[in-house]
Amino acid sequence: MMGILFLEYLLSKQGILKVAQLVILLVAFACVRSTWYKYTSFYAYGFFEGVTLGYSITVAVFLFLTVFGVPKRASFVNWTIAEFMLDTLGFIFISTGSIVAAVKSYDTPILVAASVCGLLASYLSVVSVVLSFVAARRSQPEDPPI
Repeated sequence: MMGILFLEYLLSKQGILKVAQLVILLVAFACVRSTWYKYTSFYAYGFFEGVTLGYSITVAVFLFLTVFGVPKRASFVNWTIAEFMLDTLGFIFISTGSIVAAVKSYDTPILVAASVCGLLASYLSVVSVVLSFVAARRSQPEDPPI
């Protein structure tokens, strides 16, 4: 079984951050989806709902690929840079949706909770971006060839 599943990633800092992002994004999606009839601004919450669901699916696919060892088999893709880009774009979209949702949700507490969960997921994305950047810097050679 150890040849099929690579669980080292899930036990690393990056893996723990991805699992935490996935859980928090699903909680934010559930909060927004459970109050669809109370929307004061349909477009703002529709965007936030789409972003949280889309990014959580993307994180789940990335975790699935990583656990099944695709990065070790497909060495032609720089997976550190792919994770860096995933987290950077996720931060941009989730933070934008969370800020808009926070501004529009002053009267509904569960929507405030959803926007707080989105901001927390944005923070976890920033931490993951920093860790990916550090990992990318460590993988480069110290001195360039002359």
